[in-house]
Formats: sequence, C-alpha cells, structure tokens
Amino acid sequence: MKASSGDQGSPPCFLRFPRPVRVVSGAEAELKCVVLGEPPPVVVWEKGGQQLAASERLSFPADGAEHGLLLSAALPTDAGVYVCRARNAAGEAYAAAAVTVLEPPASEPEPQPAERPLPPPGSGEGAPVFLTGPRSQWVLRGAEVVLTCRAGGLPEPTLYWEKDGMALDEVWDSSHFALEPGRVEDGPGASLALRILAARLPDSGVYVCHARNTHGHAQAGALLQVHQPPESPPADPDEAPAPVVEPLKCAPKTFWVNEGKHAKFRCYVMGKPEPEIEWHWEGRPLLPDRRRLMYRDRDGGFVLKVLYCQAKDRGLYVCAARNSAGQTLSAVQLHVKEPRLRFTRPLQDVEGREHGIAVLECKVPNSRIPTAWFREDQRLLPCRKYEQIEEGTVRRLIIHRLKADDDGIYLCEMRGRVRTVANVTVKGPILKRLPRKLDVLEGENAVLLVETLEAGVEGRWSRDGEELPVICQSSSGHMHALVLPGVTREDAGEVTFSLGNSRTTTLLRVKCVKHSPPGPPISAEMFKGHKNTVLLTWKPPEPAPETPFIYRLERQEVGSEDWIQCFSIEKAGAVEVPGDCVPSEGDYRFRICTVSGHGRSPHVVFHGSAHLVPTARLVAGLEDVQVYDGEDAVFSLDLSTIIQGTWFLNGEELKSNEPEGQVEPGALRYRMEQKGLQHRLILHAVKHQDSGALVGFSCPGVQDSAALTIQESPVHILSPQDKMSLTFTTSERVVLTCELSRVDFPATWYKDGQKVEESELLVIKMDGRKHRLILPEAKVQDSGEFECRTEGVSAFFGVTVQDPPVHIVDPREHVFVHAITSECVMLACEVDREDAPVRWYKDGQEVEESDFVVLENEGPHRRLVLPATQPSDGGEFQCVAGDERAYFTVTITDVSSWIVYPSGKVYVAAVRLERVVLTCELCRPWAEVRWTKDGEEVVESPALLLQKEDTVRRLVLPAVQLEDSGEYLCEIDDESASFTVTVTESYQSQDSSNNNPELCVLLKKPKTRRLWSLFPPWRRTAGTE
Repeated sequence: MKASSGDQGSPPCFLRFPRPVRVVSGAEAELKCVVLGEPPPVVVWEKGGQQLAASERLSFPADGAEHGLLLSAALPTDAGVYVCRARNAAGEAYAAAAVTVLEPPASEPEPQPAERPLPPPGSGEGAPVFLTGPRSQWVLRGAEVVLTCRAGGLPEPTLYWEKDGMALDEVWDSSHFALEPGRVEDGPGASLALRILAARLPDSGVYVCHARNTHGHAQAGALLQVHQPPESPPADPDEAPAPVVEPLKCAPKTFWVNEGKHAKFRCYVMGKPEPEIEWHWEGRPLLPDRRRLMYRDRDGGFVLKVLYCQAKDRGLYVCAARNSAGQTLSAVQLHVKEPRLRFTRPLQDVEGREHGIAVLECKVPNSRIPTAWFREDQRLLPCRKYEQIEEGTVRRLIIHRLKADDDGIYLCEMRGRVRTVANVTVKGPILKRLPRKLDVLEGENAVLLVETLEAGVEGRWSRDGEELPVICQSSSGHMHALVLPGVTREDAGEVTFSLGNSRTTTLLRVKCVKHSPPGPPISAEMFKGHKNTVLLTWKPPEPAPETPFIYRLERQEVGSEDWIQCFSIEKAGAVEVPGDCVPSEGDYRFRICTVSGHGRSPHVVFHGSAHLVPTARLVAGLEDVQVYDGEDAVFSLDLSTIIQGTWFLNGEELKSNEPEGQVEPGALRYRMEQKGLQHRLILHAVKHQDSGALVGFSCPGVQDSAALTIQESPVHILSPQDKMSLTFTTSERVVLTCELSRVDFPATWYKDGQKVEESELLVIKMDGRKHRLILPEAKVQDSGEFECRTEGVSAFFGVTVQDPPVHIVDPREHVFVHAITSECVMLACEVDREDAPVRWYKDGQEVEESDFVVLENEGPHRRLVLPATQPSDGGEFQCVAGDERAYFTVTITDVSSWIVYPSGKVYVAAVRLERVVLTCELCRPWAEVRWTKDGEEVVESPALLLQKEDTVRRLVLPAVQLEDSGEYLCEIDDESASFTVTVTESYQSQDSSNNNPELCVLLKKPKTRRLWSLFPPWRRTAGTE
C-alpha cells in the first residue's frame, strides 16, 4: 500500500557538518557532510550565492548520506565560503564551511656545483627538530621498558623527559629508571633513552621528550600502558580462590542514586612507592567497559564512574591500594533507587556487523506513553539512519548502515526520565572506537586509542581531512595510539582514524582555562650543620593554594648558570641535602618554588652556598670476562653517583685524557666510556697472550678488579655469510647447505627456534665441512626460519614455501547480471586447480556464508548463490584466486507488479457447451499462480484445465456449463486478475446461424519490455555455462 499524499516524510537534517579546510595552493581540498531526510534530499553546493557545477577540477562525490565537494589543484581564487544546501518535499537545510588557500613557501635556491649539499633536517642552525620520536607501548607489569628519542638542531638541543607533565625524579626514586644518552656513532643529533626497570601499574601514562636550545623548543610524546599479568588458576580445582582484598575493618559508606543516573566514586591515595590501585565490585575485580570508566583526574584522584546505573549495578564497591609497604581499602555500598513506573520489557544488548543493521526493542506499560531515543547524551531524531517504530506498547529503534562510531550505549526514555539502557556492539575492522568527543585543557597531553580486529594493520590518522605527522602515531599489535603532547587551540578539530572503508571520529576540543599560579614559599633559610650536608627550611605560602601543590627544590653550582632540579617535597618544613645528591665536588646554591596544576610560583633563593662532595658506592661490580681470540672484551660497573674514576690494566693506569688509546705501541687497544652511573672499559681484539690480564677500577670510596680469560678460537662459518631468503613451491626439493671451517665439526639445525628431528620428511646430512638439511617434498607448513648452529655462531635461512599460482579459467571478462527480487542468482567461477582456495568479496568486504548467501565448491568450479535476492543484494562481487580476480556486477530490480495483463476486471458471456479460455500474462515465466472460483481454489479435471506457457497462464473450460458461472481469480502474492463468467442456455440474438462453438477470451498483449535474460527460469547465473 502506498503512503497518502499527506505523508511528506522528514525534512533534511545534518548529522555531520562540513569542517573548515586550510590547504596550500596546488593541493587538494575536500569538504564532507552527512545529511539525512525522507525522501532522500537533493544536495547542491554553492559559493557566493551561485550554484556550482562539476568541472575538471571540481567534483561532488556522494556515498549514501555522505556528500562531498572535492577541489583539485586549489588556487587562491578558490578561497571563500562554500554552502551545502539540501532540499526535499518536507523542507530545506544548509551548512557552510570556509576554504583557505595558502601561498606555498618560497622554494630554496638550487645549490651551485661548487657548493656543499644541504644538511639533513635538524642539523642546521635553528630550533630543535625530532628525527625519531618515542613509540607507544603496551606491556605487562614487571617488564623492562625503553623509550628513545633523537632530535637535531644547532646548537645541539638539551633533551629531558617528563611523565604526565611532571619531572621523572618527582614521580620515582632514582633506582626505578635510568637515562641513557646516545653515542655519536648512533647517528646525527642528540638522543636520550628512558629505561624503566620492572614497570609497575602506576607507570602507565604519557611520556614526553622535550628538546630545547636557544632557538626554540620541540616535544614528542608516547603512551605507556602497564597491564596486570593474567592470574594462573589454582593447582587444585576444588580449592576456593583466595580473596582479592582483605575484609573490611569498618562499615562502608552508603551512596544512593536514581536508576538511569551516573554514580561517581573518587579515591585519593598517597604513598611511596606510588601505590597500585584496583577497583572491586562484590569481591570481584572490575575492568573498564562502556558503562564503567576508570581514570585519574587532574588532582591525582582515582575515579570510577558507573554510567546510567541499573538495578544490577547495586553492591559493594572497593578501592584497594597497595605498594611494597602495605595495603589500604576504601568501600562504598551503592543502592539504586528504582522508579515506580518501569519498562515492561527493558532493552537487551545487541550486536551488528559494519554496514548492516541493529535493532533495539523495549516495551512501555501503556501505548500512549511517549518515548525518546538517545545515543549516550545525544538525542536521536527519526531519519533514514535511525528508524523509530511504535507498535502498541512496543518501541523499536533500527540503526541502518552501521559504522564503527555507532558502537556505544543507547537509551530509551519515557516521562520522568525513566530509562532503559543497552549496549550496541558493531563488529568490524575496528574493535575499540574513539570517544565521541575529547575535552583537553591547553598545554595538556591528548591521547587517542583505537583497537583493531587484526594485528599489524596500518591505519591513517587525520585532523579535518589532513594527515597528522607520523612522529605522533604509534602501533603495536592490535593497538593504535595518537599522542599530541602540550596541545594548543590549533590542535582542535575532528580527528579521524581510518582503516580501509572503516573509520572512527572524535571531536577534539581544547579549552583555555586561566588560573593564578600559587604563591612562593616564605622564610627560606639554610643551615650548615654536619660535614658534607646542608639543612634547608621554609614555610608554606600565604595564602595557601586552593589546589594540591608540591615544592620543587633546585641546585646551582657556583660559577654555572644552570639550575638543576634536585627533588620534590609534598610538605613544608625542612629537608637535609647530602653530598650524594650532587654530581661532583663543588660549592652549591639552592632555590625553591611552589608548583600546582595552575602553574609555578616565583623562585625563592636560599641565602649563601654550601660545599658538597659526592660519595660513591658500588651498585654492580666488575665481573671476570671470558671471550674468544680476536673478540672485544667489555668490563663494566655501576656506581651510586656520577663521579670520575681511573682504570688500570695489570697495575698500569690507563690514560683518561683520551677516550681511546693503547697500552704501548703495537699492544692492546682500549676505549673508556662513562654513561651516567655506568663506567665501561672495552679491550679491542684481544689475543691469546692477553689471557690472565687483571683489570681494575678506582675512585673515592670504591676499588674493584676482575680477570680476563681467552678461550680457544671456535669454528667459523664459511658460507653463507649473511642470512639467505629462499622461495620454493610445494612438492619441490629443498636443500639448505652450511659450510664450516673445520671438517666433521658437529652442528645442530633449528626451525623457528625449535630443534628439528630427522624423519622421512626431513633429512640431515654431514659431508666433511658441509652440513645439509633436506626437505624431499616441501609443504606450505615447512615455511619458517632455519638455523644451523655451532659453538656460538649460526647461519640463517629464511624459507618460504608457496602453492603454485592459481589461475581463473572462466570468466575472463566482467560479467553483468540483472535479476528481480526473490530470484535465485548464481555467480560461477572456474579455476585451474580443484584444491585452489578462493575468496568472494562484495563491495570490498569478504563474503561469509549465511542463510542468504551459499558458497559452493565442486571440482574446479566455485559458486556464490543468492537463493532469494533483495535489492540490497546488488553490488560489485569479486572472486579472488591467488593474484587473479573475476568481476561480477549484480543489479536487483524491485518489480512493483507481477501481473502484466489484464489490468482491469474482465467480463465473459458464454453459451452452455462453448469453450471458454481465461488468460493471464505475468512478468516472469517461472512465477506460480493460484486459480480460484468464488473464493475457493479450483481443482484440475477433464472439465477444467490449467495451462502454463512461458509467461501466460490459462484456465480452460472445454464445455462450459451453467454452474460454471461465477467470479474467477488468478492470484500471485498480493495481486489478482478478476474474470466474471456468465453462462446462458443460448444467445439472445436472433441470428444464431454463425454462432462459434468455441468462445475464447483473446487478450491483446500490450508492448512490454521483458526484464529477464536467457537463463534457466529458477535462477540467474553468471560465469561458466
């Protein structure tokens, strides 16, 4: 049934507005928007009040509800405001965005032949430029983490690290991390590596590497997430699991919340080392999900937020904090107050595949109760995307054309803000999408995370259509991170992560909040008490800051201009600074300031200076070294402080004025290194006569020594010298050969790190110096890395075994298939091997077998069958076999009427015993009809014949009788053709001499265009005939 003319649908509404674009002259500019309406609106683009037309440089791509304007080779004259206007029968809407075209930067003059080539980026005079930035990492607790960065610039920049906006020594003690400057041979520029020893859960956060010189400042950041290792099950399955937290020693607090509202719990914990926090509900650990958010606020508090509370969320919530010093608990009993008026049937969680649909359904107590649908805090209006249906007390939301950003929490709300909540999970390439919006204060770090279904895939990050720098992007396995350190208002915009045809978007908003920094400490005094220590005292600022704050103490060596941070103190009072806190002996001055989230106070300098001397302790001593003849011997030790020392070889002091030298001309060469707390002595290419040498190290308070032992020279590998990469086809003979320098010297073969065992399928032979591994008939599973290992040296072979290439025999050309709804369509493809695997794709997405799609394999034939097609089944199909593809275009037409003729009611008058033929023509030859007389289905007999010929269906009465009078119907689906037959004894006309003994109802066929092609009537096929 068609809708009446009074139903005009819904006017256009913009779901996503076009964003302003800034491009360089000559580049490509693109504006995009999403607009819905019923009927679908007509979209046009305008500039300066004039409608734009497509040209060589201007096009208007459209994909469903998404409309775009693509401008190629932008010119300064193209700048201006562009308007997207959408119209339909129900109304009109428009949106505008500005395009700015910038002049390209002046090109550098080409160097003359006599001039030197241009230096690499970051090596010339100027502000720092990051050559490599830190990479985001996801590790388990206890793992070692190394973050590295390298920056160029002249003068060479100074590098330092921060965690979550705080200096490292404010967060950790010195034993938890190490800073390792790079070596000159590692490459140009300055580098600094941050090594975190045995990562803890609180180490998760954003780490920013700063590079600063006299010309400016640059920064690059990375995300570190430390996860709890999975707990192993108990050895005894009957043993009860140990309690997660200790029993509470006092009654918990009580918290009430109305159903559908949010509950927020905040736990502020202090301790050193920084405690690890875990949230528990009813004695079980909690993990973050769509409705349970766990994060740390700007004040350092740990927050658990339960969104849209339901009755099932009630219970005991516990915040457990523990470190090496102990454990503490804080608990709250949550009660959820249920409303009087409730949903008869609440929403249930649903899943849907990307580009498919999701259906949410609930019931209200009364059919007259109005409801509204929400996606989290955004109200959803009825449109083609969000179809909203009310059938009595049933309320239904159908989400069409699912995208990754449709994943989330959906609510149905009736009066009194009574809500029912459900999760919609969108299955696709993107598992964890971006938040709908992210608010960040100016100067803070912005972190965006995406999790993908497949590991190792490469996505694309962009902001307002422009790709973001690679240095702020990181990927590891399934996780992809974008870290923007120290954001400014220029970083705001629409940030998108794209993976193929799938994408997820967030709106990044940068807020500028102005706060006054805290005041400085007062009454700062210095006292020189015990030897090699200094006592510093002060009082808190007046008035005291409203937000949490700390004191930051810095030192300066007399005669230097640089102030170096010592440590941070949480409480005012006194602190004793020992000589171990300074890098070298000298006179030092001190100053202090107050630091809070709103800034830093002016510094207060302590009057006078103090003479301090560092005292070293041995952290990791020298160890005896055993090496082979001709190798380098490395001796190293770690001290508790940075201090100079002296190396000795066989009692002779090694000269320290040069990092490299020789004991005497023609004798042993050496190199001395010092990296922070570590000292190293490297003896180059030691000989057999050097065996037994004694190496010593000495500095104030430390003396240590170790011995050098030279082992007999091992066997060497003559070939291959480098790793070999080899490719074979299945059933081919594979021979790997490793030649050693000694005859009949034993060697062992490994595959992917596992020792191989000889069998019929793998043969190991040794012939003099040559060791061979033979695969008589290689298989695909034989691919891997093979290693021939002997006495500490190895030869490596990368082996790849592939199936022979697959070829498509038929079809060789693009096939086009046309069908109507409910037809069966078969796409056929023939390959040259019966065991060759193929994959089917529709519109770029791999096809999976279901009730609506059948995949058949029969010998070399591969078929895709659509048993009962619908218009949505149309599209571009591909059969992929190896590197070859067969292409099919399927078009499904929705036929509005099955009956072609008659179009109106037919009246037939006949005389008894005459022959009467009732004829009905259909649009399809295989369609089945049902004949009825006066409402009852007729039965074929000698007196009533049913005939079928191509598209024509006939009911024949060979000798009509008076009782055959009545109304006959030819029915198919919801359509019918009507025939009224009247039978009399004789004609009323006087002239009956020419009466025809047969009365046949002849139907004049109208000129119709047939929609079917010459394929069997029960299916439409494409491919091999």
